[in-house]
Amino acid sequence: MDQAKWILAAIFLVAAGALGCQPSAPNPQVAARVNGKDILRVEVEKYYNFRAQDAAEKPSGEVAKLLRMEIIRELIESEIMVQRAEQLKLLASESEVEESLAALKVRSAPEEFQADLERRGFSEQDLRKEISRNLSIQKLMENQVNSRIAITEAEVSSFYEANKESFNITETQYRIGQIAVSPDPDAPFANLNNDKARNDDQASKKIQLLASKLEAGEEFQQVARDYSEDLQTARLGGDLGYHPASTLDRLGPQLKQAILRLNVGEATSVIRAPDGYMILKLIGKREPGQRELEDPEVQQSIRQELGNRKRQLLSTVFTAQLRSESRVENFLAQEIWAEYSATPEETP
Repeated sequence: MDQAKWILAAIFLVAAGALGCQPSAPNPQVAARVNGKDILRVEVEKYYNFRAQDAAEKPSGEVAKLLRMEIIRELIESEIMVQRAEQLKLLASESEVEESLAALKVRSAPEEFQADLERRGFSEQDLRKEISRNLSIQKLMENQVNSRIAITEAEVSSFYEANKESFNITETQYRIGQIAVSPDPDAPFANLNNDKARNDDQASKKIQLLASKLEAGEEFQQVARDYSEDLQTARLGGDLGYHPASTLDRLGPQLKQAILRLNVGEATSVIRAPDGYMILKLIGKREPGQRELEDPEVQQSIRQELGNRKRQLLSTVFTAQLRSESRVENFLAQEIWAEYSATPEETP
């Protein structure tokens, strides 16, 4: 066999799950079965078409087979976890699904949202099912994995000593927050109030209203969550993170000078930008020098890194454990395996 066929063979051996056992006779409409629960071929094809839409070239031949194998593997793993979530009474509620769906819908105009679903062959009911599955898995992982994560002071100290050089700041860093409003009615946006300016007059009035809210003492982060139209940062309270001084030039001279004039905790007045209006805030500032372990931000970053490492390990172990306890029949893998097994060996 050539290299591609050997790769496929290795994947099929794993994905089929104990090919030596005797599976029940498959229904032609069923791609896999997990603890007696069928995964239909039409579902595999739906996800296949969804992903193929974004491919640079339409998958064909072995590439198409590999894509379908990856999809069935993910669907099997998801089904295993959803079944465990159901056993532990951790399935997502209808209200949780509706809330997440609403958050997705605000990112684009209703007609664009629907058109994108149709282009990919998905219905809104399909999307609800996907959201429910993802939320249920998140709740399961929180309950079974995140609850087991504990980080000791000794671990934090050890990490700091091993990575001390990475906490040495060589130039001033600025942590910037933003509230952005765009006059473009078609610009994607996200905020808790689902509030969008549709023209320049509305955008100008809206940003002035938000400026008055800040002057009246309302929290910058909350105003950003409620009204900012920036797709990436609104949900984060407008937080753009830390930026070294040398990178501020990318923002342009107007924004750079506005930031450099601020003291920590201060916000700018309304700024007219090429693509709309904004208000910036200097959330934090780091001066050059060695940051010590006692620094709260150092503690937080170390604990976050250690937590991520433990979460990745425990998630992998937990998933493998569930897989070993499950009865999985992957009929799609068996079919392709048989197809390649029937192919005569190539002469070296």
